[in-house]
Amino acid sequence: MEFCMSCENDAVVFGKTKIKVGRETFETETEHCKKCKTVAISPKLQKDIDEWALQFTKSIVELQPYFTKGMANKIDFFANKFNLSKSELMKVCTTFYILEMTKIKNFKSLRIEVLAETQKKYKGERTKICVPIKYQLFKKIGLYAEVWNLEYESNVMEEAVQFCMTVLDNHVSKIDESKKQELVHFVENHAMAS
Repeated sequence: MEFCMSCENDAVVFGKTKIKVGRETFETETEHCKKCKTVAISPKLQKDIDEWALQFTKSIVELQPYFTKGMANKIDFFANKFNLSKSELMKVCTTFYILEMTKIKNFKSLRIEVLAETQKKYKGERTKICVPIKYQLFKKIGLYAEVWNLEYESNVMEEAVQFCMTVLDNHVSKIDESKKQELVHFVENHAMAS
């Protein structure tokens, strides 16, 4: 047996194991710790997991972002305005933020400014909202969490939703009107397709 870096025991074996991926379980044969159940995910194993998880047409992962009551009310307002559920609006905002907003030339400074403004405006106790997502979006969110040094994937959704709600609410002076209209059209198009 080999040494496990997680539990620091000589308990690594090769054999059948299960890896939890959201609400689903991926079964495989690989090296894992029989004591703490840790599996070292190699690039090949990650590829196998990705191929398997992308086959699901349903949401298999649930993010749990936290928002203040004021921000939750803003999410409700825009969800009703666009005739979407709260979770659908949050997924659309997250997708738009990752695919479009991050391409803006001054994104880094704009990100800091908008999130600071949001923190000032929406203070108070935060409550959790559960948002089921598909694996493909989860992977993109995970990449951004890693790049931005955010602890959880939910933090990316929190940031994206807060940013988009602030843009939709006309509280961002440094973003041009065309980007705001692009966000509105993106959300409207998704609402029509739903």
